[in-house]
Amino acid sequence: MFIRNLTILLFLASCSATPLNFENIKFDDSFANIEKYELKKCLNNIPEEINLSDFELKLTAQNITSQGLEFNTKYVGALTLEVLNQDKIIRLQKMRMNTTNYISSNMADEERKRIKSLILTDICKTIKTHVN
Repeated sequence: MFIRNLTILLFLASCSATPLNFENIKFDDSFANIEKYELKKCLNNIPEEINLSDFELKLTAQNITSQGLEFNTKYVGALTLEVLNQDKIIRLQKMRMNTTNYISSNMADEERKRIKSLILTDICKTIKTHVN
């Protein structure tokens, strides 16, 4: 029983201690730490050296109902990708729509963070297609 639990513990510890290679990814000052972390996690072990810059996330409210209770929000995330070995500079942009019935609350803030994470994941997938 003890050996089985110890084996499971060692396996979990080795999985969490797996080294990740981020030395070939450079960011400018437009990225917050959470954004850098999400992109680094997604872009682990890409073969090329890349620079990521000019990150911005914009949102606009559209189609507010007459009661002002429900509206559509369009989120647009964009960044500039520079692949150094290929002499390639590309402006990447992804968009997500969200229909919500809360304008200012903690739920709206959490929803914004979730959509931002989804946009970063979409951008990461596009980066991988340009790098590989």
